[in-house]
Amino acid sequence: MAATLRPRAAAALLAALALALPVPAAAQQDTRASVQQLVSQIPPLRFSPPSPRQLRLSNGVQVFLQEDHSLPLLRVNLVRKTGVVNLPDSLWAAGWQADGLLRTGGTTTLPPDSIDKLIEFYALGLNFSTGYEQSSAFASGLSRNRDVMLGLLFDMMRNPRNDTARIRETVAQVEESWRRRNDQPASILNRAWNQVMYGDHPLAKTMSTPEEARALTPERLRTVQNMLYCPDRMIVGVVGDFDTRAMIAKLEELFRGWGRCPAGTRPMPPIQWPQGPRVVLIERDINQTNIRMGHAGGIRVGNTPEYFAAQVADFLLGGGGGFNSRLLQRVRSDSGFAYSVFSNWGAETDREDVFFAGAQTRADKTIGAISLMRSIIGSMVGDPVTATDVRLAQDNETNSFIFRFETPAQIVGQQVSYVLDGLPPNWFDLYLRGIQAVTPEQVRQVSERYLHTDRLITVVVGNPAAFERPLSTLGTVTTMRLEEIRR
Repeated sequence: MAATLRPRAAAALLAALALALPVPAAAQQDTRASVQQLVSQIPPLRFSPPSPRQLRLSNGVQVFLQEDHSLPLLRVNLVRKTGVVNLPDSLWAAGWQADGLLRTGGTTTLPPDSIDKLIEFYALGLNFSTGYEQSSAFASGLSRNRDVMLGLLFDMMRNPRNDTARIRETVAQVEESWRRRNDQPASILNRAWNQVMYGDHPLAKTMSTPEEARALTPERLRTVQNMLYCPDRMIVGVVGDFDTRAMIAKLEELFRGWGRCPAGTRPMPPIQWPQGPRVVLIERDINQTNIRMGHAGGIRVGNTPEYFAAQVADFLLGGGGGFNSRLLQRVRSDSGFAYSVFSNWGAETDREDVFFAGAQTRADKTIGAISLMRSIIGSMVGDPVTATDVRLAQDNETNSFIFRFETPAQIVGQQVSYVLDGLPPNWFDLYLRGIQAVTPEQVRQVSERYLHTDRLITVVVGNPAAFERPLSTLGTVTTMRLEEIRR
């Protein structure tokens, strides 16, 4: 497998060569044809990944174990499908700082400096991560240092100190991030987009305010940490140089006496999706315009023809097809409107997500780029994809999916993610079969049902004085001031 050329890598290589020198339009067409020909010659890989050992500890925690003695290393990951959106509103800001202070704030038995020295001495990797919908703890190091590594990790989760000096450092970092929040147009676009799409929902919030950070206390942080990092519905993945029976015994010891998660978390609140079409402008005196357009996506992850057809449709539109995607071909290569253009058809197992397309273009190409992008999205219905297009997407998606299982750590990580997302254990096989079964007509049908150019919400960050035509030619325009972007 290691010697096989990946299709996306091949496409990326040829694309890079195409970017290195000015290339006439005809030659660009030849390049794309060459990419398609190259990819078509690479058959989809066929294999079944090894299955890690699965079990439950006496407290119900699910564990995946994969021994790998090729190197004297050990990796342990603990994950819960509970994140910031599951916290009460009053604790939301503390939720974003909980992971960093688990790592830096010390424990009730060890001050922060002592932990830093132990991590350095034993060359350990210890990190925590809290997202919107998930929390995780990670540890890595030499297998001979297993007890020190896991002892520290569990001490941090179970007995956080949240040293006041480290809290002050965190507050200073939040204040600096807040001061710089409008430095980059891409950051402005992302925050404005989230606010427009999600309104007052927790998913709209991207950062804490200085006022929220200054209200942090060790007690409030500890409350949040105990809600996010606790055994209920936790999944553990272990990979590396270890003995399975000894590792199980060690995990049983570490979890012993760790009680259930405290009450207080909540399901994700329902999302009130905005109605389109709309155009939202954030005026900035810049030479380039940042664009994002989209709407609620409708598709959910699952073993359905619609889901797999949407994956293929997104690939062909702009979600991974490179120069073979319609957006990149027409917006960049054919028209020269944008250097960067893409699509992303999001999908979750338990809710709707968002479809969107984005681009960065010269100010004087703004209206043309937006108009063309809208037209290309609509072309997924009006100009159906061909069987050759679908085959190219299928082969790329199949090969790319398989390469998510290159290492034992990736294999275990994928299995953990399946459980977190509520997918069946044989999702690997279901996904490959589902992708290969997609037809051009299914791509057209799913595009017709879920892609709506008359519902697009478009957010623009740029200088309207430099646009080639008034933005109002695209529809009703609402101006959003920087101070109106809350997070």
